Amino acid sequence: MSTLLERVRGHLDRREHRMRHRFRTDVSSRNGVFVWSTAALVAVAALALLIRWLLDLPMVAGVVAAVIGVLVVRAAMLRPATPPHVHGLPGVPEPKVCPAPDPADRGPFVIAVRWLGAVTALAVAFAPSLAVGFAVLLLAAAAAPVIADKVVLWRARLTLRRALKAYEPRFVLGYGGYGGGPIHVGMWEPHLLASGDRGVIVGLRSHYCAELRAAIRPSMPWISAGSDVLGDMRVLTVPSVTTFFYVHNAPGHLKLMGIRSVRHVWLGHGDSDKAGSHHTRHLRYDVLVASGEAAIDRYARHGVEIPRERFVLLGRPQSGDVLPAETPGTEVARPTVLYAPTWTGNGKMTDFSSMRIADRILRALLVAGTDVIFRPHPVFLRDAYWAGRLEELNAILAADHEDLATPGRHVWGEEAVRGWSVAECMNHADALVSDVSSVVSDWLASGKPYLMVSMVHDLDEFADAVPVAAGGYMVDRELTDLPKVLAQMLREDPLAARRRQLKVHVLGEFEGDASARAFSAWVHEMAHTPMVRG
Repeated sequence: MSTLLERVRGHLDRREHRMRHRFRTDVSSRNGVFVWSTAALVAVAALALLIRWLLDLPMVAGVVAAVIGVLVVRAAMLRPATPPHVHGLPGVPEPKVCPAPDPADRGPFVIAVRWLGAVTALAVAFAPSLAVGFAVLLLAAAAAPVIADKVVLWRARLTLRRALKAYEPRFVLGYGGYGGGPIHVGMWEPHLLASGDRGVIVGLRSHYCAELRAAIRPSMPWISAGSDVLGDMRVLTVPSVTTFFYVHNAPGHLKLMGIRSVRHVWLGHGDSDKAGSHHTRHLRYDVLVASGEAAIDRYARHGVEIPRERFVLLGRPQSGDVLPAETPGTEVARPTVLYAPTWTGNGKMTDFSSMRIADRILRALLVAGTDVIFRPHPVFLRDAYWAGRLEELNAILAADHEDLATPGRHVWGEEAVRGWSVAECMNHADALVSDVSSVVSDWLASGKPYLMVSMVHDLDEFADAVPVAAGGYMVDRELTDLPKVLAQMLREDPLAARRRQLKVHVLGEFEGDASARAFSAWVHEMAHTPMVRG
């Protein structure tokens, strides 16, 4: 019951967030709405004054009330946006709590302003001067709390802009995801900073800020945008910023991409054949950083036509930490296998995870005589729904590890997920078992064998739908012949040559840290190249 309530609460939180971020994402559209709504207020005021003139009522009070009314209604006809809060930026005080508390709800005052604005217009048209003055006073009283909060927002933005101009960041790492930030941001931040340039992180979900900062403690200043993201970014995009980078498919990034004075670059958080790696939203990016030709082929294969010149192939900087095998796995008496099931996704069509059958996979690995490193996707550790399941799976390895009658020496839990990086897990392993995941693409840098579990596709179509599977061993969702396939991978490994070819197709020609060096040099070039749109 508690898990169901948590999921319902999460759904409501996301819905509330979408409502709070309902502002338009295009600068010209936002400007157009502002101009037309202001013009409508002026037209209403002019009509009221015309009627007052025709009725031969005193005009001075009417004109003053009309001007004040237009200005006050224009300033207070919408709820004040929540201000951004900032961490780690010189010149801006740290908030006492993270996320910073929202200001009081001014919705009732906004509604009152709208109604009293109409009353004031009627008073200007038909009422004597005393009644007009009274209406204006009521309107001003209703608008005062709204305008006061907007002044707070204006001051916060001004302080932040001054601090950013002094800091002179060259790029922004935009993050609007609901989860995975410790992985996604942590994956790219060191490689972006290796360019030698300053950057800042802009997050779109204030409640997620504390969790992410506690998990990875980013080196770059963190700006958590308020509810009016586009309004914040119009103020915060200082002249030194040339490029925005994105590592997550969040639709909220469209708000950041409403800023057209900068370059918008898609990095993603890994090369895989999941839908997120060929999304039609990527058509909006100015540049797409891809690992190798496989990424470009993937878009074309799924009908997403992106001009070739918008891609830049830089390999996978993170794969430089993945070391090739010193000894072929087939010559290791008791091989170590990394089992890294992917996240379940947001629906059946994107659920490639083998976690629901992970107990059978772990037991098969034990029977095959291997040591196991069990590293589930870190989001599993934050999801209460999976807590009990993870305890059961960890217990399988713990029991074998602690049984002196077995040779098994396994790694699981905190040590595997937080103690070791993904690359360290890979470097300790002789073979991999995973799903449709970017883990497989990164693993190719090792040259070591891997097995993929096909949870969605039938086995005869798996390699066509997921080309990286062509270089690995495969089992279906029923784990048919798993012991036999494991034995083939661990003791014979006939696919070694195919993996070498696939590595170049997926990761490019880069070896060692060459990809990381190429990436940091390219980031530096982009950071110092202003965006000029045709």
